[in-house]
Amino acid sequence: MTQLYFSPILLGILLLVAIALCATALYRMAPGEPGPGFWMAGSWTLIGGVALFIGFIVTRSPLLNVLGNAAQLAGEALFLIGIFRFMGRPLPWWTLPVSVGAMVIANTHYWLGHGNSDLLMGIYSSIAGLLPVQAIWLLFRERSDPDTRPARLLVGASLMVYSITTLLRGTLSYLDWWHDAPYVQPYASFTYLLSYNFAIPALVLGFVGCSLMTTQRVLARSRQMAAQLKEQATRDPLTGTLNRRAFHQELIAEVGRSQRYGRPLCLAMFDLDHFKQLNDELGHLAGDQALQNFCRLCEQQARRTDIFARFGGEEFVLLMPETDAKQAQLLLERIRQTLAEQQFLYLDQRYQLQVSIGVADLATSGSPDQLLRQADLALYQAKASGRNRVQLWSPPASMAY
Repeated sequence: MTQLYFSPILLGILLLVAIALCATALYRMAPGEPGPGFWMAGSWTLIGGVALFIGFIVTRSPLLNVLGNAAQLAGEALFLIGIFRFMGRPLPWWTLPVSVGAMVIANTHYWLGHGNSDLLMGIYSSIAGLLPVQAIWLLFRERSDPDTRPARLLVGASLMVYSITTLLRGTLSYLDWWHDAPYVQPYASFTYLLSYNFAIPALVLGFVGCSLMTTQRVLARSRQMAAQLKEQATRDPLTGTLNRRAFHQELIAEVGRSQRYGRPLCLAMFDLDHFKQLNDELGHLAGDQALQNFCRLCEQQARRTDIFARFGGEEFVLLMPETDAKQAQLLLERIRQTLAEQQFLYLDQRYQLQVSIGVADLATSGSPDQLLRQADLALYQAKASGRNRVQLWSPPASMAY
């Protein structure tokens, strides 16, 4: 046993324990991910298999050898299942039955006293080396998740090293069996130590890659969730347009830009005419649909540089950069006329929409709040003049020079 403490076996055991502890922590940190649970179970199963194998070294019990090999193979299988589950792919159904069946036959032959430990190790190593091939192929060819690609390549390369090393170990075991080589203690056998010198470190590196895959996916989902929260904070939930707070930020930025570079800017304020009557006659669901239809029409008619938002209730605003008063009136008149000519259907009832529009020009105002105030006053003038019209704000006669 003294030699065991100074052999690579001890290093392999410590690496496996480190994997198991990290896998457990990863599982607790990302409980919703499908892979870490299998990696945790697989790593602890591998440790159990190594412990049984150490028992075999000490006692030379065939039962411990059989159970140790089976546990290590099961641990590897769980690790690979975790990779397939993480990537949303099913493990081919025949993989585990064929592997388990081959090991059962080999272990039974060995247990009944007719087997050879080198032959058993060769069979086990062949199965363990071939199991990762499908996972390696999947890891290298998968393209659907670009966020995790660098880590996937690391896992694939690590599993390839593990597979090659394990198959080499199996080949050497077959040669020892064929030449009836004398028994050598595992801690002094190059064939046995291949696993602890190369295969287990490769598995550790593979697990590092799996941890990176999980972290990258969690970070990507966190970014996506942050973007969704930002979207919810800046968008009106009914119409999907910008809300009042987000629009005000855009307004301040555009007014500053236009004043800094001396560029034209106009702001329009919309109010749907007789909207309360529509709600009373057809119901609030019809009113919601009407608001959505109006927003859709405005966004279709507006230009890509324009900024459209719901200001509150049935009031909306449209900010038009690089647009003077004449250009703004032409655009807004087209929106008003297109809306008035359309018929909308709610259930089996048709209805029409009309809108009053007030527009203000930055050239006659000095601040975002003043521009809003002028557009609101122009809207009031449009409604007072009979509704369904576009009204440009102009200073009262007392203010004119």
